[in-house]
Amino acid sequence: METKKQEEKKIQYIICRVCGYIETADKADQPCPACGFPKTVWAEYTPRKLNPTRKRLLDLHLHPIAVHFPIAGSAMTVGLPILGLIVPYSLAFRLFDFTMLVCLVMPLLVLIGGISGYIGGKLRYKTTTAPVMKFKIYLSIVYFVLTLIQAYVAYSYNVTASNALIIAFIGALASLCAAILGKKGSHLFAGLFGPYVQG
Repeated sequence: METKKQEEKKIQYIICRVCGYIETADKADQPCPACGFPKTVWAEYTPRKLNPTRKRLLDLHLHPIAVHFPIAGSAMTVGLPILGLIVPYSLAFRLFDFTMLVCLVMPLLVLIGGISGYIGGKLRYKTTTAPVMKFKIYLSIVYFVLTLIQAYVAYSYNVTASNALIIAFIGALASLCAAILGKKGSHLFAGLFGPYVQG
């Protein structure tokens, strides 16, 4: 009888006490794949009970996936115009045209990332008024405005050698916003400020 109860109470998940990485219990004899610490860092982890629909939506990880696109786009709007100033004109004008295309889609990508983050924050934390969430919302608005300005400059004046550095400068500011947003988001997701990590 006691053995049966012990089997029912068998550990299903473990958490790394160093970095907060969660793994299935069958990997308890291996080092943590996230931080590399030995198997002694594992502790029992009991996931919170979530509404099945809410859990399914959270498990899609829509926001972490969606934000990869504007991050890459911001980096391209820095690198491509600068590269266009270095290479021969036969290649430069193609780089400038591609930069213009990226600039034009950036506001949409940032908007999708921001909306998915708002929905994800509401689903995961049931609030969007916590300090970190509010900071991310305000910074997302700044990021969106920067991409709108960049898109306006690119559309109105085209991207050429004469304004490539302006486009790159706006792209650098946008990339800084993206980096700060990503850093704060990783803290929320990995649990530095979140309710999921026990370690």
